[in-house]
Amino acid sequence: MRKQNTFMRTKISLVVASCLAASSMPAFAADSSQIDEMKREIKALEQKLESMQADVQKTKQVQQQTEAKVEETKKAQEETQVKVEKVASTVTNMSESVRGIPTGKGIQVGKVNLQFGGFLASETAYRSRSLQSDIGSPFSQIPFASSVGDNRYNQSEFRGTERQSRISMLATANVDPETVVSGYYELDFLAAPQTANPNQSNSFSPRTRHVYANIDWLDSGFHILAGQTWSLATLNTQGITPRNEYIPLTIDAQYVVGFNWARQWQFRMVKDWDKKYWGALSFENSQTHGVAGALPTGVTAFGYTLPNVGGSLFDNQNTMSYNKYPDVIAKFAAETDYGHYEIYDLMRNFQSASTTTPATANTWTNAVGAGAIIPIVPKVLDFSISGLVGKGVGRYGTTQLNDATYNALGELTPLSGSSFLTGLTWKADPKWDVYANYGQERINSSTYACTGGTGTCGFGDGVASAATLDGAPGSYLKNVAQSTAGVWWSFYKGGYGAAKLGLQYSHTTLNTFTPVGGGSLSTSDNMFFTSLRYYPF
Repeated sequence: MRKQNTFMRTKISLVVASCLAASSMPAFAADSSQIDEMKREIKALEQKLESMQADVQKTKQVQQQTEAKVEETKKAQEETQVKVEKVASTVTNMSESVRGIPTGKGIQVGKVNLQFGGFLASETAYRSRSLQSDIGSPFSQIPFASSVGDNRYNQSEFRGTERQSRISMLATANVDPETVVSGYYELDFLAAPQTANPNQSNSFSPRTRHVYANIDWLDSGFHILAGQTWSLATLNTQGITPRNEYIPLTIDAQYVVGFNWARQWQFRMVKDWDKKYWGALSFENSQTHGVAGALPTGVTAFGYTLPNVGGSLFDNQNTMSYNKYPDVIAKFAAETDYGHYEIYDLMRNFQSASTTTPATANTWTNAVGAGAIIPIVPKVLDFSISGLVGKGVGRYGTTQLNDATYNALGELTPLSGSSFLTGLTWKADPKWDVYANYGQERINSSTYACTGGTGTCGFGDGVASAATLDGAPGSYLKNVAQSTAGVWWSFYKGGYGAAKLGLQYSHTTLNTFTPVGGGSLSTSDNMFFTSLRYYPF
């Protein structure tokens, strides 16, 4: 364009020069008509030059507008990415890394991004008391010295296992700049069908840990989750978003005493306000777990046990409870400069149905939980604390203490209880993570005088005889406490993935209620775990 302008100016100059030369030559003087023609030509050229200059200016304006739109689009994309990262932010204490949750960029399949995660594990468990268990420890089943016909108290136990290995996949798609849809699936190999055993070639099978879909409307701050994942009762590390739960870094697949959790179906609705304040409501699968105690003579318990065995697609060796309503959990969380804080309310319904009459009874219970993660030294040392207190809380504790007992009519009566867990996580450097936890779970008694005023019925002190406790002390547990400590060493990270070595020690104590005639029973177990994990993704 500049060359064209220069050419036009040169041409005009030549025309003007020719006119002047013609007017000054007496022999070839141009008549007036020729001069007028030259003037018209000069004017036409000037107009054409002005038009070209206008076109240049218009082109510049279009170019500037295009650049502005490109910059605006780029800024919007960056803002969207920031929002996405806030919603799917990763924790700072290595929890996601150890759990094998996808954190990379993944591969693009059409409009969907696929990220793969998981790890291959080679692990060992040593226990001072034999639990006849794999990598997950059933803490409530630690044997007592006085247990009749049970010599497990005097036997130690060693297990080598690969079954905690995991495979996971995260699918994410941006429907538009403000809407993100994702789906997550994770499995391990801790399922144990009846034919599974370690005699020669085992038949352990895959087990679904998580499978859910999630929709995030970033601009409005609304989020919906449907499927199986950690209960809303589980402590989060940031906001109320999936895959940001605070999961103890233990090797033990049953985690640590005092940890409140469940992995179950749920439909969850969440609203955030600028990613600082969060509110959520979740409807979750219900199941009454653990009913124990003594009934008055002649009273028949309402149906919780047989004949309520598993039906279609459930194992008939398992007992199913009557579930008329889902568990309901409402939670509020806040992100501050001094850490993450949350409080929640848990409502459960206990349904009883008589085995001898058409009578039914149902009871609603309420429990309150709270938790916090406080960065004592940001990105170096974190302190965590969580707890739950109320009725019917046994199922949500890692020990699985009793949920209920029977009243004088044989109806289910939820037991009150409490639990708490404290912990420190020290990120010594990028390769080392050290953690320590202490937790307790407790169930309170619910007793009444038996018919005729002889003896104590219900659940608690003075209900069971010493012989009954000797035969099944785990059914009358009062409280469980545990101290645990461990370390993870990330000794390799490169083009071939990552590898980590973990060590863990725990000490667990159990106490029963006081039997008839006084006294009490207690036991303990020391456990050591090792883990070698390879993360290919």
